Amino acid sequence: MIQGSQQALAGTQFMGLQPPADVLGDLGDISTGFASAFLLIFFSELGDRTFFIAALLAARNSGGVIFLGTFGALAVMTVISVVLGRAFHYVDGVLPFSFGGTDFPIDDILAVCLLVYYGVTTLLDAASGDGEKMNEEQEEAELAVSKFSGNGAGLVSVASTLASTFVLVFVAEWGDKSFFSTIALAAASSPPGVIAGSLAGHGVATLIAVLGGSLLGTFLSEKFSV
Repeated sequence: MIQGSQQALAGTQFMGLQPPADVLGDLGDISTGFASAFLLIFFSELGDRTFFIAALLAARNSGGVIFLGTFGALAVMTVISVVLGRAFHYVDGVLPFSFGGTDFPIDDILAVCLLVYYGVTTLLDAASGDGEKMNEEQEEAELAVSKFSGNGAGLVSVASTLASTFVLVFVAEWGDKSFFSTIALAAASSPPGVIAGSLAGHGVATLIAVLGGSLLGTFLSEKFSV
């Protein structure tokens, strides 16, 4: 039986298929991947363009609908990023880079460089204190929201608002800092941990944005109704 299972495993490898453990990555590294992805995504999303988009939309639409549309777009983007990261990891395994008889893990090296770059730029933006970067993100979010269509009343309008929010956030997030950061993490860490941590980070950041926008919308409506 053992010999048969070994032959079956060798057959799957010969056919180009990856064993389940290889596809998922190191299952023992899930907690590390989760923590890294959560911290990276959460702090990179605070004050980001999608953060302001969710807050501005929630100020004049149903908070629940905006949360579902925003989080749905970010979840799809996360899965795409992880798939791209693992594809890059497998390409590096098929076509390894060797120098002087030593194999270099290009995927891990590029992932570390990319994460260090985004980490340093995020810290520099936070340390500058002038808020220029955040103001740019807010202006871009306001411009995107100005083209938004739909409101939160009625079943058809709710579906329209949900779809419009999804498309708006998906387009804004494509090629964003968190997009490439997730690709880098997935190339070097456990995919289940990266997916779970990224979704948790996106979920918490989106919830903060939606709650803040909803409170702002309620405050403004009460102020102008007096």
